[in-house]
Amino acid sequence: MRKFKKSLQVLSLMVLTATAVVVPVSPSEVLAQTSEAAITQQSNLVVQRNFVVKAIGDIWAEGERERRAAGYADARKIFQPTGLYAKANEQIMIEVTGNKPITAVIGTHRHDEEWAIRYPLQVGINTISSPNGGLLSFDNSNNEGSIHVNVVSGGSPVPFFVLGKNTKEDWQAMMSAYPDAPSVVLQSEKALLVFTYASARDHILNQDPVPVLQTYDTFIGAQDKISGLSNSDSDPRHHLDKHLIGIIEQPNYTGGAYAYATWDGAIMPTSTGANADSLDLTRMGWGQYHEAGHLRQQGPWTWGDMTEVTVNLYSLAAKKALYPAEPARSPGEYLAAFTFVDQPTKNFTDSSSKLEMLWQLNLAFGDNFYPELHRLYRETAKADLPTTDDQKKQAFILNTSKVAHYDLTPFFDKWGLSATNATRNKINSLNLTLLTAPIWFGSEYNIIKPTDGMDKVKGVIGVTTNSQETSSSNNAAVNAFDGDTNSIWHSEWNRQNQFPYNITAKYATPSTFSKLTYLPRQTGGENGIITNYKILISLDGVTFTEVATGTWAKDNTEKTVTFTPTLAKYVRLEVPQGGGTNGFASASEIKIFETDPITPVTTYLSDMDWFSATTGWGTIQKDRNADGNTLKLNDKTYIKGLGTHANSEIVYKLDGNYTSFAALVGVDGDVGDVGTVEFQVVVDNQVVFSSGVMNKNIAAKEVNVNLSGKNELKLIVTDGGDGINSDHADWVNARLVK
Repeated sequence: MRKFKKSLQVLSLMVLTATAVVVPVSPSEVLAQTSEAAITQQSNLVVQRNFVVKAIGDIWAEGERERRAAGYADARKIFQPTGLYAKANEQIMIEVTGNKPITAVIGTHRHDEEWAIRYPLQVGINTISSPNGGLLSFDNSNNEGSIHVNVVSGGSPVPFFVLGKNTKEDWQAMMSAYPDAPSVVLQSEKALLVFTYASARDHILNQDPVPVLQTYDTFIGAQDKISGLSNSDSDPRHHLDKHLIGIIEQPNYTGGAYAYATWDGAIMPTSTGANADSLDLTRMGWGQYHEAGHLRQQGPWTWGDMTEVTVNLYSLAAKKALYPAEPARSPGEYLAAFTFVDQPTKNFTDSSSKLEMLWQLNLAFGDNFYPELHRLYRETAKADLPTTDDQKKQAFILNTSKVAHYDLTPFFDKWGLSATNATRNKINSLNLTLLTAPIWFGSEYNIIKPTDGMDKVKGVIGVTTNSQETSSSNNAAVNAFDGDTNSIWHSEWNRQNQFPYNITAKYATPSTFSKLTYLPRQTGGENGIITNYKILISLDGVTFTEVATGTWAKDNTEKTVTFTPTLAKYVRLEVPQGGGTNGFASASEIKIFETDPITPVTTYLSDMDWFSATTGWGTIQKDRNADGNTLKLNDKTYIKGLGTHANSEIVYKLDGNYTSFAALVGVDGDVGDVGTVEFQVVVDNQVVFSSGVMNKNIAAKEVNVNLSGKNELKLIVTDGGDGINSDHADWVNARLVK
């Protein structure tokens, strides 16, 4: 597709170039024709007309070398500026010295209403003109060397600020000297800004351009780094593209996007305010980082729904470089990610947390992970690069595993981005260590490294409460677990005395907890400081057991409560009647501590005898469905479990010997769509789990029930209210834990 677009462009340029006039004239004849010197003095400013145009390579070849995405990132039409503006039909006389081809360009794509026109120049004197006019620049697309160019006559100066050469005073003098200039140009080591004079006057005239351009160099440099690009690299495949990143104002934009990226640069429309944001340090931000990021995106690992996701790795790199103390993602964004991966079944396409998945790899494997991934793709032969979306997904799983030196299939399985058998075989052949640490629950607030292991993970993956103030971002429940003592959880401001208040932490897996610390709010008064408390734990988030109760002093020192080591997946701090100062509840930080884990003993129900069992059809099967076939939920097969049929009831006597029951429930895949059932778990004659009506197309549901001190477990399946036809029901991996 890129070649097709390129051929259209070349055709267009051939037509436009036809208006160029090349007149071979000797240098002595030129001097006779014009009295204008090569350097013209205007006020206290020097107008440059002699240029040494360095080779910067072909825009298409550079994009292909970096493996950039086709369509807008694979080329950068940014060339050496002159600070001169050619009026419409104005003749520009240019003298070229050298023996290599060079091209003059009049106009700037997107900045001007008309497309820029290219003029191939010959050695000697060339006279060119454009019916449209525009800024004059030169393109030396050779791979090495320089070409000397002299703009003998024609062209008017515009404000042209170069970082390291000009000062704020120079800038203001330029703006004063050329008030009729249609455009301005600002150049740094890595960026080229082209804006209208009006925008520069309104948004940067009274600023110092130096820190603005330094900011561009800082964040573009960070984007170079995460891309694994450096001119100090011994391998030229990883050198920087010499074409600058264009930040281009588009005055005539009528579309709906805030900003966008094309071959012509990061385009900042006037109509959306993106132009102002790009020139004012107090307004510059994510939009500028994001569009500059598009100009380096690699195509072989950017599939259909990832175009606006992988680009934000470069946005995050820019943000971290400029604001290193700020986390890349907020606690709420991480919690949304944890909620997604904690589902028993999911499809990565459905996730709104794709960026969090990508960033977890950076957190787990370090800041060199993505530079190495970029390098790997650049070192891959073009013929071996993936092209379809499915190929790109599988290559991404394989290549990230190579870079991490771990088999990452468990990570991607958790995210619903599963490897094919062919990909798993390729990874197996690499003899990599299988990832076991749940880095899919990692965040900047709880970084999980691949060497940590499941038992070392203490990070909260979810926080719920029955009251929180949402009008302030610093009062949400999640703030009690964010590690920041300046943010708090606070119950609703306008609903006092709604006791009992509670806040509950959810963990990735059941762990043995024995201590909780509570840090009251450190500033802003005493509202909500907790003086009476209860600590409750649960394995399923439904049935909670109290493990501690007591009182705390009403001050802002950290409080500690210890309790008998208890296995739990949910830990709740409850504030009973009158236990929160002035009728509220609040917390700066809550920490919950594990003790040495109790090694659980798991027994599958299919390996036990039940006390009693009835079924509405056939026979209850162990490790098989009701027909005696393999257990299957949502097209996935299982080895262990119970297969039954509505209406059924299976009873087990517990005698207080077990701590929990767990299973995965759903309608077996062997039956048609008419089968509907509802699963219930009854413990000591109390319903503690109900699945709701399910059919075989509904995702399987997890069951996790606390059995501490309980005596009887009943597993019940009803017909969903429409009879028992096709009502095969599976209790997959049904097990008791001591």
